Amino acid sequence: MSIHDNKAQARRLYEEVFGRGNFAAADEILAPDCISHGPGVPPTTGTGGIKAQAERLRTSFPDLRTILNDQLAEDDRVASRWTGTGTFSNRLEVPGMPPLEPSGQTITWDEIRIDRFANGRIVESWFIPDRMGLFQQLGLFRAPR
Repeated sequence: MSIHDNKAQARRLYEEVFGRGNFAAADEILAPDCISHGPGVPPTTGTGGIKAQAERLRTSFPDLRTILNDQLAEDDRVASRWTGTGTFSNRLEVPGMPPLEPSGQTITWDEIRIDRFANGRIVESWFIPDRMGLFQQLGLFRAPR
């Protein structure tokens, strides 16, 4: 697959899975045994983690919109920076935290993700979400002054 094909597949993850809630597309984009690395959590294997994350976000932010801001690619890797925006309309259940009740507020967050590809699918990912910005908007932390 070409760099352009890999970039298109990464874009599908944001637009189709997160943006439109087409969770089945994750099985076309990600390898069945893909490994996902995120800050503060152990790596996960398989497509279930991404589908669960997308479903949680789409449930809590039913009008979720995703914008792919930047993409850079070299060899078998694609780096993407995307923004999610949505109205916090339903309870948000984050693993390891008490459930958060909806505020009706519009919330915006960013994420940077690096995906490694093999045979046209994502086989490994490293992601860094702006959790501090997200948690501040959700009322869990106050912004520093």
